[in-house]
Amino acid sequence: MSEFYESRRSTSTDLGSYTFCESGLGSKKVSPQWKPHRREWLIVFSIFLLYLMIALDATIIVPVLPTIASELKGTAIETFWAGTSFLLTYAVFQPFVAVASDVFGRREVMLVSVTLFTTGTLIACLAQNFHALLAGRSIQGVGAGGVFVLGYVIITDIVPLRQRPKFTAIIQIAWAIGTILGPLVGGLFAEHATWRWTFYINFPFCAIGFVMVPIAVRLKKQESTFMEKVKQLDWTGGVLFISSTTLLLMAISWGGTQFAWDHIATFAPLMLGIFGVVYTLWYEFRIANIPFLRKSLFYSRSAIAAYICSFIQGLELYIALYYIPLYFQAVKGQKAVRTGISLFPVTSSLVPASVLVAAAIGRTGRFRWAIWAGWVVTTSATGLLIFLDADTKTVVWATLLVLLGLGHGLILSALNLGVQAISTVSNVAHAVMMYSFLRAVGAAVGVGMGGTIFQNVMAQKLGDLGLPTEISKDSEGYIETLHTLPANAFKSGVIDSYVIGIHAVFAVMTALSGLAMFLSFAIARHSMDKDFESESENTSTVNIKVSMDHSVTSEPILMDLQSPAPTYSARSSTNHLGVFEFEGYTPQRPFSVLDTSHSTHKTLDPSHAFGQYHSTMDT
Repeated sequence: MSEFYESRRSTSTDLGSYTFCESGLGSKKVSPQWKPHRREWLIVFSIFLLYLMIALDATIIVPVLPTIASELKGTAIETFWAGTSFLLTYAVFQPFVAVASDVFGRREVMLVSVTLFTTGTLIACLAQNFHALLAGRSIQGVGAGGVFVLGYVIITDIVPLRQRPKFTAIIQIAWAIGTILGPLVGGLFAEHATWRWTFYINFPFCAIGFVMVPIAVRLKKQESTFMEKVKQLDWTGGVLFISSTTLLLMAISWGGTQFAWDHIATFAPLMLGIFGVVYTLWYEFRIANIPFLRKSLFYSRSAIAAYICSFIQGLELYIALYYIPLYFQAVKGQKAVRTGISLFPVTSSLVPASVLVAAAIGRTGRFRWAIWAGWVVTTSATGLLIFLDADTKTVVWATLLVLLGLGHGLILSALNLGVQAISTVSNVAHAVMMYSFLRAVGAAVGVGMGGTIFQNVMAQKLGDLGLPTEISKDSEGYIETLHTLPANAFKSGVIDSYVIGIHAVFAVMTALSGLAMFLSFAIARHSMDKDFESESENTSTVNIKVSMDHSVTSEPILMDLQSPAPTYSARSSTNHLGVFEFEGYTPQRPFSVLDTSHSTHKTLDPSHAFGQYHSTMDT
C-alpha cells in the first residue's frame, strides 16, 4: 500500500514540536496577512481575565499581611511565607505544566490549573490558622503558574510571530493592571472589610474560567490512550527539577532572615538544591529520552543574554512591588489604601509603554531598541530610588515611579517577543515557557533576597542607634505600632532604619539592573518574520539516510551522506506517531519517518520546516 505523509508545525497540539498528519493538511505557510477570527479573540479574552485574576492574587495580599498576622496570630516568619509560598510553587511547576499540556492537551491542563487555583483559594479564605493559609497559598501558586505559562503558550499556538505583539500586549495589560491594582484593592479590604475578601474576589474569575476555557480553548490534542500519554512525560526529570528548585528557592528565601546562612537549615537545602539543579540539567541534556528542558534553547549568546535579562526583570519588578509600598507605609506613614493610590504613577507609565512598544515591534519587526532603552531607563530610575527618604516631596517620588514604570513597560513586551524571535521555529513555545519560568523564579528569588538584605541592614542600623534590633525581624508587623508612636527621637530612629534598609535593597537592584543593561547589548538582531520564511532563502540541500527497525522499536538515525560523521539520533515526545526530532542537527527539524524497512537515500532542505517522505509500506 502506497501512502504519503509529511510533517507540519503544530499550532494546536504540542509544545513547539511537529505533528503527524496526512498530505495536504499541513503544507500551507502562514500568510503575512493573517487575521484573527472570533475564536482567536475569544481565547485572548479568556486569557486576559485569567491573567487579571492571578496578577491580583499575587499582590493583593501584600497590604493585608499585618492584618492576617494579627488575626491568625502568626509569626513574622509565617507572615513572610504567606507571600513567598505562592511565588515559589508558582515558579517551579511552570515548565512541567507546559510540557504536560503538550501531551494531555492545552484545554485539559488549563482546566486542571484553574481547578487547583480555585481549590487553593477556597482553602485560604476558610483558613483558621497559618498552616491552612500556607497550604492554600501553595496550591494557588501551582494553579496560577499553570495558567500563566499556558496563556503565553496558547498565544504562540494560534498567532504568528509578527502578529503576536498586539496580542501579547493585551494579556500583559491584564497582568500589569492586576499587579498594580492588587495592593490598592487589598488595602481597601484591610481597612473596610475582612482580609478574607482578598480571596473571595477570585471566585467570580474562577467561575468565568471554568465556563470560558472549555468553550474557547478548543485545540486539537494527541490521539492516544491515557497510559501512552503518561509514559511520554519525563517524570524523572520533572521530579528532579521541581524538588531541587524548591530546595534552592526555600534556602534563598529564608537564608539570613529565618535562619543564618551558615545554619544547617539554610546550608543543607542550598547545597542539595544547587547539586539537584546541576544534576537535572545533566540528566535532561544527556540521558532523558524525552527531555522537557531543551538544551537547544540556549544555542546562542543572544538567547542566553535574553533569558538572564528575563530572570533579572522578574526579580526587579517584584522587589519594587514589595519595597516601594513598604517605603510609603513605614517611612511616609501612609495607610494601605493611600499606598495603593501612590503606586498609580507606575501603572500610568508601565501599561501604555508596554502597549505602545508591542505595537511598534509588530510594525517594524525590531525589538532590541526597546530592550536597550528599557534597561537604561530602569537602571537610572532604580538608582535614583536610593535617594528617597522621609522628606522626599510627592512630585519627586511620583516622577521616579513614572520612570520606573516606563522602563519596565519597555522591557516587558520587548523581552517576551525577543526570546521568541531569537528561538528556532520548533522551539518557540519552549522559549516562551523558559521566559515565563525565569521571570517567576526571579520574582521568588527577589522577594527572598530583598528580605535578607533589608532585615540585615535595618538590624545593623537599629543596633548603631541603640534601638531594639528585634524590630527588623517583624518589620511589616511593626508598621501599625510605628504609626501610633508619638513624634520623638525613638520613632525618628526607627524610620531612619527603615530608610537605610530600603536603600540597601534599591542599591542591589541598581547593580543587577546595570548588569542586565550590559547583557542586553549582547543580543544580536533576529527576524520577527520566521513564520513566513521563504523556502528559497538560506537553503542548503544535504543527502540523508533514515533507518529504523519497527520490530525492536529503535529510534531512527540521521546521516549526512556527503559527510558521514557524525550521525544524529532521534529524540521525540511523539515517537509512537512516527515523528522524530534529530538532536544536534543544525538547524533542528523533526522529520516524519514512514518506511523503515527500506533504507533509501532522501534529499531534504534543512532550512525548511517540512520534511517529506514518500515510500511503500509493507502491510
